[in-house]
Amino acid sequence: MRKSYLFCALLGVSLVCALIVYRQIGNKTPNNSMLLDEITIRLPIPIVDGGFVPYYIAQDKGFFEKYKLKVKLESGSTELNPIKMVSQGTDQFGVIGGPELLMTGRSRNAPIKAIGLLHVNANFVTILTKPDSNIKTLADLQGQRVGFNYGHISTDVLRSLFQQENISVIEEDVGFNYNLFLAGRIPAQWAFTTTAGVTLREQGHELNEISPSDYGINTHGHTIITNEKLIKENPDLVSRFMSAVIEATEYSIRHVDESVEATLRRDNKFSRTLAHKQLEINNKTILNNSRILWIDKDLLQDTKDRLIKLEIIPSSFNIDDSYDNSFLKEYYRNKTTP
Repeated sequence: MRKSYLFCALLGVSLVCALIVYRQIGNKTPNNSMLLDEITIRLPIPIVDGGFVPYYIAQDKGFFEKYKLKVKLESGSTELNPIKMVSQGTDQFGVIGGPELLMTGRSRNAPIKAIGLLHVNANFVTILTKPDSNIKTLADLQGQRVGFNYGHISTDVLRSLFQQENISVIEEDVGFNYNLFLAGRIPAQWAFTTTAGVTLREQGHELNEISPSDYGINTHGHTIITNEKLIKENPDLVSRFMSAVIEATEYSIRHVDESVEATLRRDNKFSRTLAHKQLEINNKTILNNSRILWIDKDLLQDTKDRLIKLEIIPSSFNIDDSYDNSFLKEYYRNKTTP
C-alpha cells in the first residue's frame, strides 16, 4: 500500500514537472507575443504618406513578426523628431528626410548612425511656379520672392542651389502653406514632388517645376537611423529589423494595390489617386539604388561637400563614422548563400 502511494506521489510530481517544462518550451514558439521584441520607429511627419508604405506593409503582412518584432509607428513633430528620440534612446529607430539631417545631427553630437537609405537620387525637393508668372528657369528668380520652409530639409537644398548659381532671392518663410503662392503673391515656392507637387495638380492647378537636379544638385530621401549604443549592445535586433524592412519594401514594390490599401487603411480620407502617384514616384527612387537600402559613400560625400559650402557642418566631418552598412551586407550575403 505504501509503495503504491509513493508511486502515485512520484507520478504526480513528474507530471507537474513535465507540465512546467512543456509550458516553457511552448513559450518559445514564434507566435508567442511574449517573445516579440517591442520597438518603436519614429517617422518624420505626423501624417499618413505613401513614403512610409514599407513600414505599413511590414506591420500588415507579418514581416516584423517574422523577425520577432512588435513594432509601433510613431509620428514625428518639432519636439518629438526622430533624431532627438533616437539619440536619447526613447525610440530604437527613426526615419529622417535625408542624409543632410544625418550629418547635421551628428555634427551636433547626436549619437546616431544611418543604417539604410531608401530613396536614391530622389530629387524630391523642387521649386514650383505658375505658368502665368513667366518664371521658367532659375535665372528668372533673380530678385524674386520665394517661399521657403525654415527648419525643413528643403531649405538647405534651395540655398545650395541659389548659392551655386549666384541667384539672389527674397526668402519668405511660409512652411507648408501654399495660399500665398496660389494667390500669386509669391511667384515661386518650395515643394516636394511627392506631396504638393502632386496634390496641387490634383486640385486643378497648372504648375511648372524648377528642379535642383537640373543644375547638378542631386538629393536623396528617407534615411533610417538608430542609436550607436543599440548597434553595439544589440546588433541582432538591428539585423532583424533591417531584414524585415528590406523584405517588406520588396513586397510593397511588387504589390502596389496592397500598398495603396495599406495607406488608405491608416487614413480612410487619403486619396487613392494620390497614393498611387506617391508610390509610383517613391518606388522608382527605391529602385535607383544598387540594392534596397544600400548606402553609397559617394552619395554621402556629395551631400557633405554641399553642406560644407553652406557652413552647416565642418570640413572635418567623418563620413565613415556616420553610417553602418554591416547589417545590409549580412542580409544580402545570407540571401545569396545556397
